[in-house]
Amino acid sequence: MNEVHVSGLMTFLILGAVATVFTRVAYWLKLHSRMIYGAGWGVPGAFALAGLVQFVSGVPFAELSAKWDSLQGWQRGVLGVIIFVFACGLIFGILAVVAIMFFA
Repeated sequence: MNEVHVSGLMTFLILGAVATVFTRVAYWLKLHSRMIYGAGWGVPGAFALAGLVQFVSGVPFAELSAKWDSLQGWQRGVLGVIIFVFACGLIFGILAVVAIMFFA
C-alpha cells in the first residue's frame, strides 16, 4: 500500500470512529436535535467517506475532484448515474444478505 491508501484508510477509520462515538454519545444523552446530529455526525462522516474514496481509488481526493471537474457534463451525468445504481445495488445486496442471515 502506498501513502495515499494509508492516508485514506486512516482518515476513514479515525473520522468514522469520531462520527460513531458522537452518535452514540448523543443518543445516550438523549440529544434528539437534528442540528446536533447533522453537525456532529455529518461533518466527520463526510470526511470519513472522502477518506474511503481515497483509500479505494488510490488517488488523493483533491486530484480526484479535479479529474471529475474536467469531465464534460454528460460524462459526469452518465458516470454519476452508474455510480449511484452500483451503490444502491451494493447497499440493497448487503441488506438482503443480512436479512437472510439473521431473519430467515
